[in-house]
Amino acid sequence: MDENRKDIRKNKLLNHIRTLLYLVILTAFVWMVRFFCFQSYRVSTDSMERTLHAGDFIVVNKLPLANTPSRNQVVLFTSPLLKDSLTKPLFLSRCIGMPGDTIQVTEDGYIANGALIPYSPRTISTYYITHATRNEFFQALRKLDIPVRNQQSNPDGFSIHLTGFEEFQLREELSSFGNEGFTKEKRIPYSLVVPRKNYAYRLDETALIACKEAILAQVGDKARFRDGKLFLDGKETHFFFFQQDYYWVLSDNIHEAIDSRHLGFIPTQNIIGTASFRWYSKDKKQVFKPIN
Repeated sequence: MDENRKDIRKNKLLNHIRTLLYLVILTAFVWMVRFFCFQSYRVSTDSMERTLHAGDFIVVNKLPLANTPSRNQVVLFTSPLLKDSLTKPLFLSRCIGMPGDTIQVTEDGYIANGALIPYSPRTISTYYITHATRNEFFQALRKLDIPVRNQQSNPDGFSIHLTGFEEFQLREELSSFGNEGFTKEKRIPYSLVVPRKNYAYRLDETALIACKEAILAQVGDKARFRDGKLFLDGKETHFFFFQQDYYWVLSDNIHEAIDSRHLGFIPTQNIIGTASFRWYSKDKKQVFKPIN
């Protein structure tokens, strides 16, 4: 009888140990998947407004290939400007420029290596409305259920932020007179090359402005910037070799977001992963759909 009791207690102990071991293994597996493969994030800003909204929950692919995104993918990344920070803020933007691409910003969109990438219909721009067309414009806004974003007064009328699609809707609704008093802010054109690993990067004044932080991150105090020129160890240089690939990213809501226009080029090491799909949103029609 005593032997049977000992066997029963031994079996119970073994079962408890097995259960605990299974839990440890399962917890470790879940942690590894979450840390290295896929993780859920809550969108906290409207930087990707219309594509993603504040409060949405998304799944981010963190597999090794995910930090080398394809063109036009939405990526999650940290700022390359912040150093020695324990809790770096996260940003969401769209990958516009790949390593080695030449990026031109024009009125019609971004030209990458000669190919035009039109602005997303969701891209937010500034529009100006005259006092004379104010009433008609606001009537059209209400009819189309378009939100009033960042309204600012000016001597001739006011400015407002709209998406490209909203502009299209409004122009269809407004009269000829209303359209005449409804204009889009012109973009200032510029051109730059996205740094590519181990390739000679030619430096000019525009490139130095865009690459300054990336150069400092790589060589530190060896770099000095003076009169639009780079000096390494006291010697002027016209080329630079970067040790990793970089990307140029822009948010859909370009007026209210932090992206490459503020942070410069984003290095591979700062890209956490690519946004795969949204698993929760107030807009139920968007749940479990791929992010594009």
